[in-house]
Amino acid sequence: MIDQALAALGLPWAAAMALGGTILGAAVVRGLTGFGFAILAVPLMGLVIAPTDAVLLAILLQTWIGPFGVKKALGHINLKLVAGIALFAMIGTPLGLLVLAQTPHDVARLLIAGIAVACFGTFLVKRNPTPNPAVSHVASTGLAAGFLNGFAAMPGPPVILYFVRPGVSPMAARGSMILVFFAAGIAGTTTAAVRGLLTPHLLLLSGAAFPLMLLGNHVGARFFGVVPEPIWRGIVVALLCVAAAGALAKL
Repeated sequence: MIDQALAALGLPWAAAMALGGTILGAAVVRGLTGFGFAILAVPLMGLVIAPTDAVLLAILLQTWIGPFGVKKALGHINLKLVAGIALFAMIGTPLGLLVLAQTPHDVARLLIAGIAVACFGTFLVKRNPTPNPAVSHVASTGLAAGFLNGFAAMPGPPVILYFVRPGVSPMAARGSMILVFFAAGIAGTTTAAVRGLLTPHLLLLSGAAFPLMLLGNHVGARFFGVVPEPIWRGIVVALLCVAAAGALAKL
């Protein structure tokens, strides 16, 4: 039965185990921090499946998991600010998907790994204690997040840069990111569906992977605020370096 299921997914044992382990581990990071699923998952999944499929699979999984945590987040965020960024992220997502479709697989693999590694530089950028609510800042953050969502399923870097600040509580930052990523996932899924990119195989793969996504997110959420940031960040950066090395090898 297991062999038949793997045959339906079009994956050998080793690839299925690697893909499942990646999704589970990245989901734990997502539950722990509110972000980081695609940053970790897409470069590693791109070593097993085509980078376009890895991006679309991540977008689908982030859309399915999006409603979990939304209700709790609403009580901690600036809804007007978050809604503005989410709207612009939805506008920018189709452009990112268009560019991804025109990029050769090996080049896309390398660029995605590079983007993922660079994401952690956003923690080092000095910024004011609270985010700037000006329309220009909201629009640029949302559009950049949307483009990166479409190209790499990684709307995180601009959103992290905007919300993760000393004057914003971890609960507010986490909740804001969860809502923006959910909106970006909806835009990505809708755009991919309109363009005919959501193949039956990809939908089947996302359905098989979602229980792992749900489990990992639940485990990570249990440890939110408990695991020190330097520990999980160090683990993720190490794994991203592995993904970047793998992308270079494939290139």
